Amino acid sequence: MAVFIDADNLNDATALDHVLMDLRHRAERVLYKRAYGRVDSLKGIESVLWRHGVRPVSNMIVNKVTTDSALVIDAVEAVCTQDIDTVAICSGDADFVPLATWVRERGCHVLCFSLSNKIFANPESFYDEVILLEVVEKPQSPVISKIVEPEVPVATDLNFSLIAEAQSSGGQIRPVVEAASESTALVQQSLTQKDLVEQVLQAVPSLRNGQSQHLSQVVAALRQRGVLGKTTKTSVWFAQCGGRFQLQPLQQPNQIAYISDAKAKQVAKASRDTASASPAMPSSEMVQRVLKAVPDLRLGPQMLSQVVPVLRQKAIIGKTTKSTAFFGQFPSHFKLSPKGQPTQVTYIEPCAPHVAKNIPQRRAAANGKD
Repeated sequence: MAVFIDADNLNDATALDHVLMDLRHRAERVLYKRAYGRVDSLKGIESVLWRHGVRPVSNMIVNKVTTDSALVIDAVEAVCTQDIDTVAICSGDADFVPLATWVRERGCHVLCFSLSNKIFANPESFYDEVILLEVVEKPQSPVISKIVEPEVPVATDLNFSLIAEAQSSGGQIRPVVEAASESTALVQQSLTQKDLVEQVLQAVPSLRNGQSQHLSQVVAALRQRGVLGKTTKTSVWFAQCGGRFQLQPLQQPNQIAYISDAKAKQVAKASRDTASASPAMPSSEMVQRVLKAVPDLRLGPQMLSQVVPVLRQKAIIGKTTKSTAFFGQFPSHFKLSPKGQPTQVTYIEPCAPHVAKNIPQRRAAANGKD
């Protein structure tokens, strides 16, 4: 066996200790045990590397991270020059998919070890086995000691659990659910909007750059981490995050983007400006703003739960303004249904004046009159 660790990706000491303990029982001999990464990444796991005899390989001093390239070169060299039957890639980075595919084509059994919140979508299609790991944080004690001694990371079942292990045939993931304590459940129930947003960003750090991401990949990462329930609707869940995430397109969203603090402040300022200016704004101009923000309204009825968040993000509807009160200002342009508890809004296309004038002429022509 040859083991290659991406320390910039799998850098939790407790998790890595469990991985290396597991690999001891999977092969008669491990020829290669190497960890690649930045100096600070390797520093955080040096005790585990020393315990298991793993050779650290630091990045070259250049302006670009060389972790992936160094790992790939050594893995290819090992497979080509040694009698390797199994290759273990300890990383959830999708950049190693070409390597995994190439190694499998050479007849090797390829394993993937990764933290559940750092794995790309659909990994079982490229690896023979996928083993996902999750670090379960202990609840903080209300009593804080005055002197805190630094602790060496120790592998223990109390703060770590293997939550999924892939079958050797087919690569299907078998989840193993660990019971959560009552205190953890209470903490989750009391999460604020800020906490929810931070959980999403920790699970999918790439969202922080503000660029749109594939919604399916983000949802998969959130479900694996336990942030998002298996049956929870994504549009409903993200709606409680205070408008910090934008789903597109409106009807069947497949993209998601994070709205940063700076952008959120700009939206809030625009909302205040709009609120102060809205009484003097003509109704026709406001209707056009709504249609510009949600062009799908011209196509037919739309769900209020999808329209209203967009209008709030665009600062057309205030955060505390009821949708029924807002659309009630324009009865000749928008219709809410059903009447009791409306769930849909329909745009009413105004009739052109010249068409109305020609109606009597068309009726007369239909009756054979001049």
